[in-house]
Amino acid sequence: MNHLDVVRLLGFDAPARPEDEYGRVVPADFELLVQATPAGVFAGSVLLERPGALPVRSLEEFTRPTSMRIGDMELSLRSRDQRLWLPLHPEPGGMVPWGRSATDGVLLWDTTADDTADWTTVVTDDDFQLWLDLPFSTPEFVGRALLERPEGLPAFETIEEYEAGSFWKVADDMRATATVLSNPDIGAVEELVARIRNIGVPGIRQYARELVDRAAENTKKPDLVFPEDYLTVMREFPGGVIAGMRVFPVTEAAWLTEDPVFLQWGELEGKAFGWLALTSDPQEWRVAYIEPGGTSLTHLEDQTFASFLRRRLRGDNSLF
Repeated sequence: MNHLDVVRLLGFDAPARPEDEYGRVVPADFELLVQATPAGVFAGSVLLERPGALPVRSLEEFTRPTSMRIGDMELSLRSRDQRLWLPLHPEPGGMVPWGRSATDGVLLWDTTADDTADWTTVVTDDDFQLWLDLPFSTPEFVGRALLERPEGLPAFETIEEYEAGSFWKVADDMRATATVLSNPDIGAVEELVARIRNIGVPGIRQYARELVDRAAENTKKPDLVFPEDYLTVMREFPGGVIAGMRVFPVTEAAWLTEDPVFLQWGELEGKAFGWLALTSDPQEWRVAYIEPGGTSLTHLEDQTFASFLRRRLRGDNSLF
């Protein structure tokens, strides 16, 4: 999906492509989408950064308005002793913000690829504890949000229209999430799902479910042999980082040995995290991790996938 597809979905007229060379500093399809649309909110959830001039001439100039937000992210990660799989701008190869969500999360580019046309999207929540790694350009991310938005939600609103319209639905949804999370008896799965859904961008859940379906097709098993708490979370979370822990897309979970004993679903600081499959019933599997180099294995006998990640989200890293 390119910027013209998004413009057509919105019913806007696409301007003629400028003669200037776009795409040298940031993706051309982002610059062209900004040029083709007024300032506003897509699908009640996505706002684009609006460069002062197009095409963008320098990354430093482009990121100046978001430099404080980048600082907030770095401070949040340092205070929790967490690291990401990629650095943040201005580090070489650092992720660059290109927009934000209506719930105050940040939308960034993974700038690993040399060609800006191949930059993909990373989405954070407002607390920088959830980082969703998505293989989408900016137009595809926006297009999926438009196509998957709930019935009745406008495809596009100006800032003034949004503040008088969809803003109130977003506020109601955030209040409802806060109420759910304030329940002292909330289950681990429910807490994780509520936090992920609070990012609030349509299309993310649908893509996560596409990955689960794809994994089922690849294993030729309609019901994947995974613990149910894991599948419930991964139908919402397409892969990325949760509380500093790298969580692979469900399609990349794999047995580490020929003997199906240790099934890896993530990693942290060189440690391989997964389940020790001591029984044939996945619901009985518990989290374990292997030290770098395979020097030792530790079995967290009372921790499921969801309970372990909830502990980390709550700041409890005492298990290792």
